[in-house]
Order: sequence, then structure tokens, then C-alpha cells
Amino acid sequence: MKFGPDELGRGIVIPLDGQPPPDFPPAADTYQIDEPALVQPDRLLTNLHRHWLRRERVVIRLGVDKEHLKTAERLEIEPYQLDPRFEFSQERLRFLIWANNYDATGEEPVWWYQRLALRLGALAHDSAEVEIEGGPRWCDGGPRTSVPFPVLHRESIQKRLLTLTHPEAEVSAELSLSQISAVAHSGGGARILAPAGSGKTRVLTERFRHLLARGVEATSITAVAYNRRAAREMQSRLGDHKLSIRTIHSLGYGLLRKAYGVQLASHQQVRGILKSLIQVPPQLNTDPYQPYLDAFQEVRQALRDPKEVEASRDDVSGFADAFPRYRQKLKQRNLVDHDEQIYGAIELLLNDPETRSRAQAFCHHLLVDEFQDLTPAFLLLIRLLSSPAYQIFGVGDDDQVIYGYAGATPDYLIDFPTYFPEASSLMLDTNYRCPKGVVVAATRLLSNNRRRVSKDVTAHQRAGDPPKLALARPDQWCAESLRVIEEWLEIHPPTEIAVLSRVNALLLPLQIALAQRGLPHDKVVDVSILQRTAVRTALAYRRLCLDSDNLEPSDLADALRRPNRKLKREYIERACQCRTRIELQKCAAKLDDWASSQLEEFLIDLAFLSRRLEKGEDSFFRALRTETEFAAALDQLDSVGLGSAGSSHHDDLLALEQLASLCQEEDFEEWLTEQLRQPPSSEKGIRLSSVHRVKGLEWPCVLVYGVDDGLFPHRLSEDEEEERRILHVALTRSKESCVVLASGKGTSPFLAEMA
Repeated sequence: MKFGPDELGRGIVIPLDGQPPPDFPPAADTYQIDEPALVQPDRLLTNLHRHWLRRERVVIRLGVDKEHLKTAERLEIEPYQLDPRFEFSQERLRFLIWANNYDATGEEPVWWYQRLALRLGALAHDSAEVEIEGGPRWCDGGPRTSVPFPVLHRESIQKRLLTLTHPEAEVSAELSLSQISAVAHSGGGARILAPAGSGKTRVLTERFRHLLARGVEATSITAVAYNRRAAREMQSRLGDHKLSIRTIHSLGYGLLRKAYGVQLASHQQVRGILKSLIQVPPQLNTDPYQPYLDAFQEVRQALRDPKEVEASRDDVSGFADAFPRYRQKLKQRNLVDHDEQIYGAIELLLNDPETRSRAQAFCHHLLVDEFQDLTPAFLLLIRLLSSPAYQIFGVGDDDQVIYGYAGATPDYLIDFPTYFPEASSLMLDTNYRCPKGVVVAATRLLSNNRRRVSKDVTAHQRAGDPPKLALARPDQWCAESLRVIEEWLEIHPPTEIAVLSRVNALLLPLQIALAQRGLPHDKVVDVSILQRTAVRTALAYRRLCLDSDNLEPSDLADALRRPNRKLKREYIERACQCRTRIELQKCAAKLDDWASSQLEEFLIDLAFLSRRLEKGEDSFFRALRTETEFAAALDQLDSVGLGSAGSSHHDDLLALEQLASLCQEEDFEEWLTEQLRQPPSSEKGIRLSSVHRVKGLEWPCVLVYGVDDGLFPHRLSEDEEEERRILHVALTRSKESCVVLASGKGTSPFLAEMA
């Protein structure tokens, strides 16, 4: 009997009351698998996985029916009821029992993968297990580790292939030592900590090439890119190698489409289904269905109970009942929406063992980019696909978690071995992108975060200034930005410049100023901002102040509801029939005491704002934002949170205030509308963007716009550590020069932390 060389570490499975064959090499540990062990298998799985990963021989005494272990596991349950740590324990146990162990439960030991290889056309050999490619070869069932001789691996045999693993595969000499260590990692899972600018895309693509060079079949490798742009970038670097590179949503959609032939639902179809299930009264200045859409996302991305979600909010009455009915409507129409691509794929993998097995066959080696951005649902899907071996290559940076609103957390990367047992941890330790001064400043900033993996990142550039601080009043931010940009344009083309802000709306003044100067740029804000609550209501106040003898009903309706003066609908309707302030005063005298006092207060506000408007447009908007209850009303609207790249209502109002200084025309509103309707630049130019939309991108020159308290950190954020991470991402987009724009008053505390 031949048990193979020591490097393969093959164990043996024997009956519960049996003994290993006399010629079986001694094993360090023996395990008993019986019914009690199956009830709580966690410790057993941990130990067997460690032995398998380290290629350590074991003796397994099997006290349960082998056929029982082969029973396909399925779970008909809502995914939100599961923790991301969920796994099919029996499925994993079966793998660990038979992957690299002889079956000696019968009359003689059998290595099942050898038998399958012979059926595929391999020849029997006396001294080794099979003969292929002109020589004797051992069949290997362990992890894809480096052994000093070619082997025929179990993964190839499972795919009905006789492909040899080549131990001599080399890694590109152009990589750094830390990059080489990551690319050449062998055996089990690996967490690759990849700080900004450390070359993670290069590492991922070289990892692909290395696995292929080692003899891993292309159909066993799947890469999960963060978005389509990242997927295209990876594929372009791989040249002619056509490998499976998917976004996580396209991965889920592919599973569902193959199983059910589903189609992706349009925005209109989603709204139509939602409206058929939930009757929500119209609400002025707000989308009554957006809270429900947010709640659907929370259940399916964060894996929260619909009842819990509904109880935690006051704007989604009936949501818990609507959730299953909404999903049923989608199934009836053979549709999936954005989040259902993930949630439905998880459900499919839980319910259908055959689909799960086929999917896992394509994910023997799973490469996951931007691992830190995984939500609970994403992580559960990744674990189901990478099980039972968990040979996952997760690349990410806990210091770049900036999508907390969607459920992302640094915990998954920090606690990587909790989710992928015995995973190695490797770090890319060099920033190849940023000047040394920027790397130092970003490192100092992040050192104030407590929940993170400590890193010692060095700058590849031996020189380079830290971020330069440009101070200006908020109403002068646009002018100061133009000054900085014009200096850069003396050396750089527009495409090498980016202006990044915490929120989109604050970039509107700069967007218009660039257009006025004929400089090509991104159009980050369009005419739709005029319909946002803060902008629409502020302009309504302005029109009411401009002409006290020609009041528009729609303007009165908007202004009387922001702030909420708690007037009865009939009183608002009566007030909206007035055409002058004098008529409003007469109307107030006819109402009850409370309503009368509120309407009188409204008239006082109009008189006050009218005086401010006489001093100038910027004075008017500043007074509306800082000296009336309107700002408090906007804060209430903003209480639902900021989201990703959008702006809060308060930010919109601040943008209007800054815009006022640019207007040289008599009619501000007409001028603003005309500017917003201008077509975007026909050529690529200066990039204007929120920080959330540029992760993974870089420019020689980066201006971080508005690093003030209230913006960095944003006043709506409850996670100061994430706010530091957002600023860190902004700083580390720069390859040569970085400027931070702030005001002298109300400057962000983050600036002191960077110094």
C-alpha cells in the first residue's frame, strides 16, 4: 500500500472500532466522528481544517453512515435570519473527511481521486498513484500549497481534467517583496492588507497569472471586482487571458438568471410594485416611498429583520408585511431589483445544493477586491461560494471603509480569520502613488482611529510636500479653488486635476465658475437640484420677498410648511388664497389664536428676509440658513442620514449662499436655472466629485474642498472614524500635489490631527 510522500500529508478514515493498516505512517491526532460530534461540530471542523491546511496526517474513526454524510443540505429560510458566519457544517465536514484521506472503512484503503483519475485516462503505476505526461505522479487532495514535485490535484480531477500543478512557477521580478509574498501565497485563505496606492490591482492580476502558471484551471478561479470599471481594469491588465471577473452584483445576477431566467427590474417597475402594495399619502417636498426603498435595502444588505427595521423607523408603516409580498411580486414577474441580485442569490444557494455545488466549482479560488466594502449580505454570499475549503484571497484596506450607510464595516477585514479559518495575513507596505508628505499626513490622521489594523506604510517617493492648507471664507472657496486650479493648469492638463468634496452640492459654484471660464470639467450637479426641498423652498422664500404684492400660492405653500408651523390644512389653503402681505394679515386676524400667531410670525420672517435681500443675495441666503427656523426644519429632514455621494438639505442651502457671490445678473433664479441647463463639457477635463465616487482613482493634482467642521466630519455622521477614513481616501488620490481648502473659522479638527 502506498500512502504518498510526506509532503502530501495524507490521512486515513477507518471504522469506529477499527485500526489503521500496519503500514500506515503514524499520525499525530485521532478524531472520532459520531452522532454527538455532528450535533456540535465546530471544534471538530476547526481541528480538521487546520490539519488539512498544514498537510498533517490524521486518523478519523467514522461512527456514522457514509451515505448520511452525503445527504445534500438545504435551508429554506429568509437570509436575513442568518449571520454572515453561517455555513453548511455537514458539507464542510464531508469535504474535510475525504479531501485528502484514504478511505479504509472497507476491506482495503482506497484513494477515490486516484480511481477517478484512472477513469479519466491516467495509467496505473507501481510506485506512484498514476502515470501521466510520461511519468509517475502523485494525486493530491490537500490545499494548493507548494510541494517540490508536480502533482495531479483533486480540483483538476473533479473537473474531469488531468492537469499537473507546477511547483516551479515564478512571480514577476518587477514586484516588491511584499507583493511577491502576496501573489505567491499558497494554501488556504489570505487577507491582503492593501493601503492606498500599494498596487493591489497589480497584485490581483499577478495572482491570476501565478495560479494559472501553477496549473490551476481557469474555470476554478473567479475574481470579484468592486465595480465594472475595476473589472475592466483587471481584464485589460490580463491581456489575452479571458478569466471570470465579475462584480458581486453580476455574480449574483448570473446565478439567478441561469436558474430562473430573471430580468433586472427598471426603476419604474420597482416603483410600480411598491405603490401597488403600500398606500402612502402624498407628502410635500419629499418622496414618500424613498424611506421604504431604504428599508428594503437595509433588510437585504445588512440582513436585518423587517420587523426590527420597521420598529426602528417612524416613516415605513406596514413595511414588515410588505417585504415578503414585494419579493413575491418580483418573483411572479421574473424580475430582480438591485439588492435582490444578492439576496435572491443567497436564497438560491441555501435552497439548491446542486446550484451551490456548481457555483463553488467555479470559486475554488476566489479573489475578492475591496474586501472592506462587503456588507453582511455580500460576506454571506462570498462565504457560501468559497465553502468548504475557503481558499479566498481577500484584498482590502480597513482604513478605506467609507460606505457605512450601506452596512460596510472594517470589522470583516479586521476579523478576517473569524470568517475564513486559518487564513494568513499579508500586508503591502509601500504607497507607490502619493508624495511622502501626503503619506505621513494621512497616517497621522488615521492613527486617531481605534478600530483598525495597525500599519507601517512607507512612501515610495522619497520626497514630496504634505497637503497644503488654503484658508478662505466659505463664500470665497470658489475663488480660492480657481486660483489653485489655475496654478496647476500652468503645468498640468485639466484631466490631471480633481476637486473632491464631502458632498456634491458644494461643488456647484465651482462647476459654474469653471464653465464661465471655458474650462472643461465634470457636471456633478444638474437642474434637478432645483427640485430638492431646501433649494425649492429657499427660492420660494426669495420670490415672496421680492414682490410682496404678488404672492404665488405654490410659494406660500412651500414656505408655510418649512419650518412646520403646525397649521391645519384648511388654514394653509386659506392663506394660499392671499395675494399680498396685507391680505395675509387680514387672514391671520380671522384664525384662532395659535394659527394667527403662527401666520404673524411668518410675516415677520418675510419682512426680516426682505431686508436681508436688499443687502444682497448672499446676505439673504445666509440669513435664511442661520437666522430663521428654516435651518432647523432642514435638519429634521436630514435626520435620516447623508447616504453616499448626495448632499444634505443643509448643504444645498450652503451651496446657494456661495452661488450668490458668483451671480452678476439681476435675476438670480433665472441665472441659476440657465447655468444648470448648460450641457456638460464635450471633452474630458477637471474631475469634480464627492469622495465616495472616486475610490480607486488617482490624479496628479487633488484639491480637497471644504474641510470644515460640519463637513469633515459631517454633522450628520455618527461615526467619526469613518469620517477620518473618507478624508484619508480623498488625500490619497493625489500623486504629486494635494491642497486642502478650509475656512479660518470652524475649521475641521482633522487638520490638527494631520499636522
